Amino acid sequence: METTELGNNEWLSSMYEIRSRWVPAYVKHVFAAGMTSSQRSESGHSFLKKYVDKKNSLTDFITRFNRALAHQRHAELVANHIDINEKPRVSSAFMMENQMLQIYTKKIFLLFQKEIEQSHFYTCSKRTSLDDVKVYTVQRFEPGNSFDRQRQVTYCTSSDCISCSCRMFDFDGYPCRHMICYMKIKQVMLLPDKYILRRWTKHAKQAPVFDQTTGLSVDNSSGHSLMSRHGMLAHAASELVDDASLTDARSTFLLGEFQCLRIRVKDIDSGGDIGMSRNKTREETQVIRDPNPVRAKGCGKRLKSGKEKALSQSSRQCRACGNSGHDKRTCPTLQNR
Repeated sequence: METTELGNNEWLSSMYEIRSRWVPAYVKHVFAAGMTSSQRSESGHSFLKKYVDKKNSLTDFITRFNRALAHQRHAELVANHIDINEKPRVSSAFMMENQMLQIYTKKIFLLFQKEIEQSHFYTCSKRTSLDDVKVYTVQRFEPGNSFDRQRQVTYCTSSDCISCSCRMFDFDGYPCRHMICYMKIKQVMLLPDKYILRRWTKHAKQAPVFDQTTGLSVDNSSGHSLMSRHGMLAHAASELVDDASLTDARSTFLLGEFQCLRIRVKDIDSGGDIGMSRNKTREETQVIRDPNPVRAKGCGKRLKSGKEKALSQSSRQCRACGNSGHDKRTCPTLQNR
């Protein structure tokens, strides 16, 4: 701006004042899952352009949009199958690499494995030390080549946390090669849980989603957006349904409770008595029951075996003489007559 004498330009001056919002060096401390600029929206546009066009009618748009979602869900299922059944090869005997092979997804593990491989070319040396903060210098070294770029790894003894000047862990969510190099020097064989983000693990869907802007769990987002509250309730209801669907008795009980809860939730906004509505709905649900089973018309008698038939015939009485063991056709009294 000084070279081209544009220091008095209002637009350039205003953009320079807000440089902390758009220059990557200023936003490295903000977690963005490795995405820069408008990558999220651009990837969404690129995905939808494969299925939707501006010439499509409303009916075609709905059909194509559902098809795009079905393909996206299928790709997610394929990725889950790969994470469960396929395991990449381990490039070293480092215990941390074997540990994260079981925890990280395949895509994130390959990125983390690359950082481990690059950490072998770095050296770590202590620079300064204060009361609670220790600063180390990590520099790349290769035979025949020298690199002037240095990274500072800071270790805080009070909080037991490691941070790097490259800010890769804060921005991408997995440790960088400089932090791994420091851990090797300190003989940290396993990666601590505080440096493992649940969103990059294989079991990320089995736990609540965390809001990165507030740092709170969805369970604590009772004053936040509609989507946060919906996600919290959906997760709790999903776990409840999974437990209740195991038996018929649980399922029947949960359906009755859902009917009671639905009326109670509606009474909250209307200002009604929640306790009375709960008792009323329980009485109504107890009155309505399944009808008693009725014997179907045309149902025949039980079929008897040959042995049962023979026993029943042996106890039959003759109509002529009244004795048992024979009938009228073989009656000896009639034959003698």
